[in-house]
Amino acid sequence: MLIALVLAPIVVAGDVWDTERFVELRESTARMGALGVATAAGIAAVAWALRRWPGAFCVLAFGALPFRVPVDLGGEEANLLLPLYIVIAGGVLASLVAAMRPAPAAAQPDWNEAAPPGRDDPSWTALAVRWLPWLLAGFVALYAIQSAWSEDFPKAVENVCFFFVPFAILFALLRRARWGPRVLTAVLAVIVAEALLFALVAFGEYAVGEVLWRNPEVIAANEVHTYFRVNSLFWDPNILGRYLMLALLAAAAFMVWTRRAHCAWIAAAIGAILLAAIALTFSQSTLVAVLGGMVALAAVRWGLRWAAVGLAAAAVAGGVLLAVSGADLNSVKSLDIRSSGRASLVRGGLDLATDRPLAGYGSGSFQVEFGRRFPEDAEGTGSVSHTEPVTVAAEQGVVGLAPYLALLAAGLGALLAVPKRLRIARTALVACFAAMVVHSLAYAGLMIDPVTWALLATGLALARHPLPGGAPAID
Repeated sequence: MLIALVLAPIVVAGDVWDTERFVELRESTARMGALGVATAAGIAAVAWALRRWPGAFCVLAFGALPFRVPVDLGGEEANLLLPLYIVIAGGVLASLVAAMRPAPAAAQPDWNEAAPPGRDDPSWTALAVRWLPWLLAGFVALYAIQSAWSEDFPKAVENVCFFFVPFAILFALLRRARWGPRVLTAVLAVIVAEALLFALVAFGEYAVGEVLWRNPEVIAANEVHTYFRVNSLFWDPNILGRYLMLALLAAAAFMVWTRRAHCAWIAAAIGAILLAAIALTFSQSTLVAVLGGMVALAAVRWGLRWAAVGLAAAAVAGGVLLAVSGADLNSVKSLDIRSSGRASLVRGGLDLATDRPLAGYGSGSFQVEFGRRFPEDAEGTGSVSHTEPVTVAAEQGVVGLAPYLALLAAGLGALLAVPKRLRIARTALVACFAAMVVHSLAYAGLMIDPVTWALLATGLALARHPLPGGAPAID
């Protein structure tokens, strides 16, 4: 992990060494020095805290997931996951120190070394628990290999070094973290508290009619549309909707399982606040993903029959909305108007996938290839894919799509393998993962979002090492 953390920025620097943005940064010695000192201090502080309180890593990691820090590079602004990177690096440093200087046995937290699912267990969930880490590792390695013939190699480098490598380390650290009832409770509290903060800022933006994070596209859209979109502390309203959605589903999982009436009412009130904030984002993908997460929640809580009823109701409601909107299902232009250009992106992505069905155009190449093939559609959409399976099919072909689908199935199976007595955690993890998958069908960003890796790591940790005792966590 330490080698990976050191090599990732070196690879990125080598790829962008002569670009205008990086030249300006590396020629500013004072700026680079200050950034290095601040980063080192942050990593050291996190490592020291984790050495004293090992269980704090889970709380710090989940707390840092949403936050992007704007960094000015050569006149352009990049939104980087700096807080999360610092937490990950601090976790690696703390693990290294712990390996060289183990803490006394009395200082080690209780940890139930329960046997993981046996190798002779043929069930789907047991197989998922065993194979999920290998599928994730294979996904990253295959993506790196398929960048060899990509027309946009820098994009592939960016995805591997900024997302896949640090998120894989995050997965490894969370998977072997010392989870417990208090840690799960603290993680839920942090997630909900942050979401309420985001909602509060969103309500303030709506009240004053001005966004806090000044995204030019959002500002321009608000000036021409009759509605006003909020983005709170995020660059994109859709990302704000995603994190509000995850907290909403976690609160709903708590609400449907808790035995305390007043706690259920509090969770319901929190859910209503978050749903109101989601509505102000005007994110269609988020609203559909909330429905997907709720169907998954119903399946875990009440069984597949009630989930099927919910799915049918959602399908009927969607059909009614399409009919009322006047959309012509046979017209790509009509669907584009109502989906911000998604229909053209999907159609173009499928055309690219059929052109090179075996190995695709190479990792990270979708934007370049789509713009080259469909310049008239790329002008309005930016040619950035918003449907992740289509992106995988176009960039990596069947060689990449098959392992990707297997990874999704294994992820769901590993989350379902969480012991049923941990009912709230199990329900929340499954619902949030299902919502992330649904959201990626209209907005993409499943595997380049640290939430996905954190959910899978947490589920795998709880499935392999159930919490001590017989009582469910957070009841």
